[in-house]
Amino acid sequence: MKSKGVTMVFLMFGLLLSPLTAALAGEILPPGNKPLSLILKSVEERKLGSITEAEFEDGLWEVKICGAAACQKLYLDPRTGDEKRRRKTDSDEIPLANAMSISTIIQSIEARGMGTVIEVDFDDGFWEVELRKDRQKMKLVVDPMTGETRR
Repeated sequence: MKSKGVTMVFLMFGLLLSPLTAALAGEILPPGNKPLSLILKSVEERKLGSITEAEFEDGLWEVKICGAAACQKLYLDPRTGDEKRRRKTDSDEIPLANAMSISTIIQSIEARGMGTVIEVDFDDGFWEVELRKDRQKMKLVVDPMTGETRR
């Protein structure tokens, strides 16, 4: 009887943690993935518009691009950078034309070994970069003109 109670407690605990585990799994890049800076560079080279955000979710990089006519999200394989699908989305704030490229900014952050970039978002005139290292999250705010960072 006591064994069934213990089993039930562990089952309930597991059910409570499963959404958290699933959320964290969505942010963990698979082994052998390309650096985000290279994926963003390949998107920039396609000249589809200005990148306004990138987020690793559900096993793919979601990269939002805003052009003159509309915005769209590209869903990219993290290992190859290949486009899996795309969809139209709402407009967004874009960096100034003479700002540093986001691929250059992310490459600089990657080179510092501060953690794995899991999200990038252009908001209120700055890049907000979210990193994960050893199960901890860290956010950086990056000046798009100089590439200088602050926490």
